[in-house]
Amino acid sequence: MDATATITPSEREGRASARPSGARKPSSPVSALVGALVGVLLLGLGVPQLAAALSALGADAELREVRSGNPPSPERLAGASEALATANRWDASGEREAARAVLLTAQAEAAAPGPDRDRLLAEALASARTAVRLAPGQPHAWAHLAALFERGGDRKHAVEALRLSMLTGAVEPALMMWRLEMGFRLRTAMDADSLSLLRRQIRLAWVIMPDEVATLSKRPDAYDLVDESLSLLSEEEMAHYVRLHGKR
Repeated sequence: MDATATITPSEREGRASARPSGARKPSSPVSALVGALVGVLLLGLGVPQLAAALSALGADAELREVRSGNPPSPERLAGASEALATANRWDASGEREAARAVLLTAQAEAAAPGPDRDRLLAEALASARTAVRLAPGQPHAWAHLAALFERGGDRKHAVEALRLSMLTGAVEPALMMWRLEMGFRLRTAMDADSLSLLRRQIRLAWVIMPDEVATLSKRPDAYDLVDESLSLLSEEEMAHYVRLHGKR
């Protein structure tokens, strides 16, 4: 007689209950395939970001030097700009495009007037446009775009970009006085809304850095707008000034 035939029903139940409770059923081929595909997908999603980050490392030092006011050689600037272009081919980033626009502008400023400078400025403008398209909330990118438009004589678009820089980050100490300088140059091209934003920027700058704004108010091209803007100070702005400086 077959040996299994001698096992009674009670013995079968006992053996079944003796199996480890945590034992898993073997995975089906379909489940294994799905798991493998998910793993490959996650790996594929991570590779572009990793490759972009590694490529962008080649521009860090040059970007710091440009922003500190001591730009490196044109050759290093070109290499750093290409490093960011390579990074963005892997994974497009508004922040990296904005940085590339800064590097290209520095290259253009180091070049002699002529076709090469014009080409670099055109590339910088294209990169700055891409930066604000990918990351429209970056006030520094909008400010740089405004500067490039102004440099090219396009005052209308320079005003629009300056306006968006103020809207996306009104309180940016590193930008505020710079934006005021540009605003005074472009004020005749501004509409009522843009002038209102410029007046607000003057008030906010005064709250944070009153001495700089006081110096600005002594300039013939600025004193009337500064005086008018400060006459519109709100109680909230005055209270913020007192909190920062302890006096009124």
